[in-house]
Amino acid sequence: MPQAAGTTNNDSDGSLGAIPQRPQQTGSGDADALETVAAAGESLTAQTSETAQVAHTRIAEHQRQLAAEAAARAAREAKRWLLPISTYRITAGFGSGGSMWSSTHTGLDFAASTGTEVYSMSSGEIVFAGYDGPYGNKIVIEHWDGTETWYCHLSRFVQRSGEVSPGEVIGQVGSTGNSTGPHLHLEVHPDGGGPVNPRTWLEEQGVSV
Repeated sequence: MPQAAGTTNNDSDGSLGAIPQRPQQTGSGDADALETVAAAGESLTAQTSETAQVAHTRIAEHQRQLAAEAAARAAREAKRWLLPISTYRITAGFGSGGSMWSSTHTGLDFAASTGTEVYSMSSGEIVFAGYDGPYGNKIVIEHWDGTETWYCHLSRFVQRSGEVSPGEVIGQVGSTGNSTGPHLHLEVHPDGGGPVNPRTWLEEQGVSV
């Protein structure tokens, strides 16, 4: 029988005509995307960690290099030789003769004003500080290479014991003992043996008198 206008065709079971359904998403695309993001994050974290480790290694190596350079400078400084006094006039050389000495002069005399500072000529240890007859107030330093230096006729001890560095003040110029005026009598005894010419010895160390 013909259908009336405006009516809807029903299936045999009386239901409306089937409406096409959109395919359901399985979620696999989102999961893949999340895995990709997570993998990228892990890679970035690994790269950041590796970069930080490399930077830390470089910093540590730089610090070790700086420490080694500082140690080398300190070692060179400790073995540096210099004059025992800054302002002076040489009044008697090694081997000079005269009534002031029992034989010949065993050192080098640096005339200077009383109170002028006297310096340690290099690093070492004070092994004697006291009054020693004709030498007056005297300091003996045993240096890093075994050389002994004697500083005599001092008016005052600034240091009497302990380790000293190059240029460290140990005393002051005076005229104690067998002396006719303020001066520093310097003696140099390599390996603690007999005295040698301080001027020649200093020049061998690169120090001009």
